[in-house]
Amino acid sequence: MGALVTAIGRPSWHASLLEWLGRQGRASVAAGSLALVTAIGAVDYGTGSEVSVTLLYLMPVALGAWAGGRGVGVGMAGASALTWLGAGLLEPGAGGDPLVLAWNASTLAGMFALVALALAALRQSKANLEAAVAQRTATLQEEVLQRRRAEVRLQQVNADLHSTQLQLIEAAKMEAVGRMAAGVAHEVKNPLMTLGMGAGYFLQRRPAHADEAALLQDMKQAVGRASHIINGLLDFARPRPRQLAPADLNEVVDDALKLVRHQLATQKVTVQRQLQPGLPPLPLDRVRMEHVIVNLLTNAAQAMPGGGTVTVRTSMHAGGDRPPDQAPQIRLDIEDTGEGIPPEHLGRVFDPFFTTKPLGEGTGLGLSIVHRIVQIHGGGVVLANLSSGGACATVTFRSS
Repeated sequence: MGALVTAIGRPSWHASLLEWLGRQGRASVAAGSLALVTAIGAVDYGTGSEVSVTLLYLMPVALGAWAGGRGVGVGMAGASALTWLGAGLLEPGAGGDPLVLAWNASTLAGMFALVALALAALRQSKANLEAAVAQRTATLQEEVLQRRRAEVRLQQVNADLHSTQLQLIEAAKMEAVGRMAAGVAHEVKNPLMTLGMGAGYFLQRRPAHADEAALLQDMKQAVGRASHIINGLLDFARPRPRQLAPADLNEVVDDALKLVRHQLATQKVTVQRQLQPGLPPLPLDRVRMEHVIVNLLTNAAQAMPGGGTVTVRTSMHAGGDRPPDQAPQIRLDIEDTGEGIPPEHLGRVFDPFFTTKPLGEGTGLGLSIVHRIVQIHGGGVVLANLSSGGACATVTFRSS
């Protein structure tokens, strides 16, 4: 049974022949069919009246109509009828009324022409059906492709929506933590103030022992440092409009380092300060610029989970090929000794919600906010890998 199905499904030799003929030009088909008519006429003439080969004349008619179209088929019908008539008139001992022979030839030509027209119409219907099937198949394939693309886009949109919802939840949680931290800082300020006043009071009484005086002085300084950090946290968390004022970039860096010094120490990260003295003041929103530096320092520390070194460098550059009357460029470089940024991620690090951290450990908004804040200040920020390993964040400003 399987062999029968295979045999039926396999193209036969005559189907292959018709397909080959269909690829030939009309002139070639007509010439071949006419040669076949001539050969059949010769056979008809040679066999005489003993053997009838009239049906053989249908072969060139059929081939001409199928491979060459209606015009070639009708032409072969006429040629076959004339050849049949000529063979009948020329064969030895031919007799009969010529009018009868002419009538028979005309009838034969009409029958052959009907066959040619039917085959040509069948061929055209087959071609139209194949074209319609091919067009419908192409349409269905395109619809399937578009549906698959739509499904992929829908899955991506759903994934992005889910990720965005989680990030918004995380952002709301961080906002709540910020408010809670601000409240705790307010509560801690009052005891610190009391401790500071107490240390100052006992210092004013001039303790009899120098050790007691030194201890009280250390206590007062420690309370002052703690109060300074708390004030920085409160200022950092407080919503406020942009406030540009001349500021020393080195001082802003030091204030940002104080905010994250404990976190860096906990993660076994060593900080190297290479701050160029005498930098010209920059118009900065101090709190927002601290936000930028804190974020870059935190990212650098997270790139070294086993600990490492962060180098914070400030410098001033004349600008190379720029005109001498143009203001110099102030740079802030924050380098780490981590594994660097994967090359395929370098072009997307500032995209909102892009993060390589596990779900729940990052919102993907930190670097995009850094980029926006630096842009507001008229500067630029670039992240690149170092040839020695690790990555470097470079923030540039134009001094006024």
